[in-house]
Amino acid sequence: MEEGIRKEVEERFLKILDKIKNIYDFEIVDLNLQTLKDEAKIVVENQQLYEDWLENVESLPLPSIVSISRYSRPDGEYLNVLYQLKSDRGNLNRKIKIKSNGNVKTYSYITFKDEKNNLEVNVEYDTYGNLIFSIKKAD
Repeated sequence: MEEGIRKEVEERFLKILDKIKNIYDFEIVDLNLQTLKDEAKIVVENQQLYEDWLENVESLPLPSIVSISRYSRPDGEYLNVLYQLKSDRGNLNRKIKIKSNGNVKTYSYITFKDEKNNLEVNVEYDTYGNLIFSIKKAD
């Protein structure tokens, strides 16, 4: 990817990441981190942010292919491709699953580390307009 386009893509991503981290910082205050064993989920209904998500996450071209894998299931062959935009503040990931019958599913999500609390955070949006934070202790 050309450097100028990559910089523009990264700026758009970091803009939405800042909004998401602000929501995360507000929501995590109510979470008791001392009792966190495996994983916690925080679901926030935020329809306004959903449009920004579509524009600045779902539609961005991503510069790197991280992995391509093929596997078989009883219902057919599958191909998975994982694209990624890495930054020092977080990563934008897009997984594309292609089934041998031509069915394509795309799944975008953001990951970042909460250094203050030693947590790994995975952020996704569902089709109902809910921002979902999956939080677990960092290894």
